[in-house]
Amino acid sequence: MPAVLDELRGHAYVATQKCDGTSATFLIDPFDGTFHACSRNWSLKEGENLYFAVARKFGLEEKLRELGGRYAIQGEICGPGIQKNPMGLASPTLFIFSLFDLTAGRFLSDRELREVVQRVGLTAVPTVEEGDSFAHDQASLLALAEGLYPGTKNQREGIVVRPRDELYSETLAGRLSFKAISNKYLLDERD
Repeated sequence: MPAVLDELRGHAYVATQKCDGTSATFLIDPFDGTFHACSRNWSLKEGENLYFAVARKFGLEEKLRELGGRYAIQGEICGPGIQKNPMGLASPTLFIFSLFDLTAGRFLSDRELREVVQRVGLTAVPTVEEGDSFAHDQASLLALAEGLYPGTKNQREGIVVRPRDELYSETLAGRLSFKAISNKYLLDERD
């Protein structure tokens, strides 16, 4: 959708590494105060599953309660046994890509997200590039999407591009955010 590039043009932006794993959401229910660990489509029962194992490992329920139960954490769980572990991680790791403020009904900006994540000792998705005025075209974005996951010979899946401060996209009818997937990753080339 080339129109999305035009919507972002001239705005401050952040391109982050697309971590290759499985997406997850963690939150404290604002109505009944229960902790939820969710896959892409389901709130899961507490038990011996990847999502609750990651929640326990990183103390997510405690950290969310420390933050007043105000935020929903959205991130990518990466590591052994997940998508063939292209990032070469020794154990499951959570990379946070969004924080949604349940009280204000909005996503936090990249700066706000990184401040909160750092304050509670978690890890945000790595930044690949940021700038004050988005000027990429499709070809330059595809070039930026290419690269290896640090410390590996595995092609990075790509990048996720968002405005530094949240913007509404008429084209997407929602949050302005898009992925650029590496062609080398799609072809599974190895350097």
